[in-house]
Amino acid sequence: MNADVHPLLEANKVMLIAGVYDVLSAKIAQRVGFPAVVVTGYGVSASYLGEPDFGLLTQSEILDVARRIVQAVDIMVTVDADTGYGGPLNVQRMVRELLKIRAGGMILEDQQWPKRCGHMRGKEVIGAEEHAIKIRAAKDAAGENRFIVTARTDALATHGVDEAIRRARLYKEAGADVLFVEGPRNKEDLRRIGGELPPPLAINMIEGGVTPVCSLEELYEMGFFVVGYVLTGLFAAAKALQRAFITLKKEGGSSSITSDLMSFEDSNSMVGLEKRYQEYERYKIESEL
Repeated sequence: MNADVHPLLEANKVMLIAGVYDVLSAKIAQRVGFPAVVVTGYGVSASYLGEPDFGLLTQSEILDVARRIVQAVDIMVTVDADTGYGGPLNVQRMVRELLKIRAGGMILEDQQWPKRCGHMRGKEVIGAEEHAIKIRAAKDAAGENRFIVTARTDALATHGVDEAIRRARLYKEAGADVLFVEGPRNKEDLRRIGGELPPPLAINMIEGGVTPVCSLEELYEMGFFVVGYVLTGLFAAAKALQRAFITLKKEGGSSSITSDLMSFEDSNSMVGLEKRYQEYERYKIESEL
């Protein structure tokens, strides 16, 4: 058994997904051994726009970030596609664009536009049948390609757990590969969702969000397979940046936090500097004597 990997992950009982928001965070996730990542709309909105996940991020902006991430890593990349940016035809366009950049899947939610982060207040959802049509449209656009459509419902916050479960079943019938009920507020709801819906099921663990953060063992026992820690990296990076900049401003240097910094050498290694040097040497013009 690998002591560096949680037993449930090593046994493929649970799939742990890291949320990423730019190429560097994706490369770090790949480097430490994550087999898959999700491009989080919350994270991209924060890092790309400096704005909340409030429906301000556009389709072209999330695709721009996702394309650069997919090109930079060799692991599966799922993209938070929000509501699909319109009706069924817009959803199909989004699927085709994601296939062009070789993304491995999408998350498609049933909120009204402009959407909000699943752990924010004031959400509204569209009709369940309307979203089921979007799911079918997405699967039709994917065709025979290996492309995972995760159907997310935010109806628990607006209509309660019974309606959220009903919707998730409808989305499964429409062809969804993975079901995702966003925002359970207690373990009782988590157990109902895990026990009453067909697998595979996804769940988000967001520190400070509305859903209780549970251990992998608990989530596995409840019936969840895909566990997303989608904002942990963003929160960690933001906290580290803030501390570093406060230190620089207060102390006029970084001596007191050097041990907390990635080394210059390690950073260069992560982004592949030596490979670029080798390419440079191969193609540089030799000086004539």
